[in-house]
Amino acid sequence: MELKNRLLEIQKNGYVLPKGLSEFEAVQLVMRSLSSPDGELRDALGYTILSKWLVEEHLLNGRQLKEILKQAVSEDMLYFKIGKSESDSVFLRSFSSLLIALILFRDNQEKFLNKNEFQENMNQLTHYCELEKDYRSFVVEKGWAHAPAHISDALDECVRSRFAGFNECQALWGSLQTMLRNAPNVFDAEEDERFAIPVLAMVELKKVTLADLFGWLEKVDIQDPEDIPVYSAVNRVNLTKRVNMKHFIRCLYMRMKEKSLLGKEQVEQLIQLEHKFNPYFYNI
Repeated sequence: MELKNRLLEIQKNGYVLPKGLSEFEAVQLVMRSLSSPDGELRDALGYTILSKWLVEEHLLNGRQLKEILKQAVSEDMLYFKIGKSESDSVFLRSFSSLLIALILFRDNQEKFLNKNEFQENMNQLTHYCELEKDYRSFVVEKGWAHAPAHISDALDECVRSRFAGFNECQALWGSLQTMLRNAPNVFDAEEDERFAIPVLAMVELKKVTLADLFGWLEKVDIQDPEDIPVYSAVNRVNLTKRVNMKHFIRCLYMRMKEKSLLGKEQVEQLIQLEHKFNPYFYNI
């Protein structure tokens, strides 16, 4: 309770730094909350304070932010007990993703990372997507875990980096596709909307053409096995994958249509891609 009380005091005082602490020490103090199973401490206090300090008030210089970033992508935070599911360890991993997104947002403004540093951190994020097994959204009495949604925020900042070109975007798409395919259940908390954001940014920033994107989507192959009962476990897994991809494509369609990014031909292409993952209902 001592940490929670200290963070409540920071919030009560208008986010002024605690007396006797440097900016770096204060940030380190608040970072301790990111592992808590207490949703109020972790999210409403910890993450909110970090966002206020790092994004709105621009606390810490580039050197200090790089030090925090190194810590955030390490086995002590982003990779903490990676591979476990239904474990409170997901809270630290997931909220480390949000912290990383805040730092990458600052880098996109202030340019303190060099190309190699960006690539190393991006690689850590994409590798994380392969290993994360806990896809829970809201956990009763503990608040948001939401690891897929939170890592997509960090991937979005990678897309927006001055160092991200076509190859980097292709790797980032691969990570998003991995999470879409590995999800054990149909997403229930708008993770598909969060996934659409970095992909939309690739197109809006002209780092990836619509033709390239549609080509990537066309290569996603989720076929129901033949001669296997529809109620089998294998078909259930495939159904989950198809529904998540279908919802993701619909999110892309709506966002791109809203932003006038689609011509008549591209609209038809996206509709056909949706049909690919919706084979039993599109022609009813």
